[in-house]
Amino acid sequence: MNRVIEHCPGCAAELPRVDGPTDPYGGATASCWAVFGEVCMKDFGEYRYPDVHRLIVDAYMAQHPGLATPAGRRSLATHLVGLYCSLARGMSAKEIVRVLAKVFPDKQDLPPFAPIPSLGGQTVATVRDAANLTEHQERATAWAHAVWQAWSPHHHRVEALFSAATRGRAATTK
Repeated sequence: MNRVIEHCPGCAAELPRVDGPTDPYGGATASCWAVFGEVCMKDFGEYRYPDVHRLIVDAYMAQHPGLATPAGRRSLATHLVGLYCSLARGMSAKEIVRVLAKVFPDKQDLPPFAPIPSLGGQTVATVRDAANLTEHQERATAWAHAVWQAWSPHHHRVEALFSAATRGRAATTK
């Protein structure tokens, strides 16, 4: 039987098409969303919720931006701040969660991050195929670095959102 391959608009992964849900902001195909689910299940079950899980969630959502709605734009910004906290500031998952809760306290809208960089290359499928926890962590970290680097034209906006959140002020939208 020939399997239909679909091309994910977020990460450019080519995966066998599956029927099922997609991410809430529309940045991924059902097949890519299913792979993300597999990785999360492995994190929670087999690996007992490793610290790298926060990085995986932020990398995935930043690689699959859904910018059509205010919630999608806030999601992208929040996950980019998460990547910044982890990769540029070396913060723990607990510290990151506290910062992210302060990024959009009033649920304000913000202009989209434009232009969107090319986000292909490493994907969540690379993490899924890891043989053990060590490889899982290494692959997830390398993938997150690649996603963060792809967004480098927007790092100044992400840093401003972080600064506003850590100073207890509403995030700026510019």
